[in-house]
Amino acid sequence: MERLKDYDNLYLLYCRSRNKVIAPFFFFLILFVLAFATFLVDGFPFELTLVMMGMIFPAILLGIIWPIFSIRMKKSLKAFSPQQLHIINNEILSNTMYEKLLVTSQAVVSNKLGLVLVPIANIVWVYTEVVVDKLEDIIPLYKQTSLIIACRDRKKYIFRIKNNGKAFQFIQEELLRHRQDIVFVNERGMEEIYKNDINRMIAFGQECARERQKKMQESQL
Repeated sequence: MERLKDYDNLYLLYCRSRNKVIAPFFFFLILFVLAFATFLVDGFPFELTLVMMGMIFPAILLGIIWPIFSIRMKKSLKAFSPQQLHIINNEILSNTMYEKLLVTSQAVVSNKLGLVLVPIANIVWVYTEVVVDKLEDIIPLYKQTSLIIACRDRKKYIFRIKNNGKAFQFIQEELLRHRQDIVFVNERGMEEIYKNDINRMIAFGQECARERQKKMQESQL
């Protein structure tokens, strides 16, 4: 963690995400410890004592989750040179964050669940995926939207976003300021192309860039 502390703005984002896990972890842990003290209190409801003792389970879960997030954060940092990290760190304050996502000239930065940095140079495809849980396959119960960033090395970064799609629009607009050759559509068959023929996906992105540049030139006439 000493390396991250050299970048004050990145470290601040990391701490904000960490605190959202650490605070409930200690809260649940304290309730669990206090449960044993209730045996010394006459007339204390035994059912409530059991509930307090049950708080050890979410505490254990949070204790497992955070190290996983920390490992993922360290791996994402390794993709950048110290010079790139300094650029990212300096640009954080001058860029807008939306749903805990922001875009710098070097990376997409997220502190939704831990700190994650996605190298912009590696991004090929950005799209959304919607999952709807239904009762008896008829009645919609729950809708979940994910923003997916797919890279040249076939690594995908998945971030849960609100169902209104504004986070996707935000990321698209921000990324296009730095890269014109990113694919932002999710049509049938594209997943297979991405998995089996990454060069074809890259070529499609370059075609998209030409179309965008053409439209920009036409709008200036």
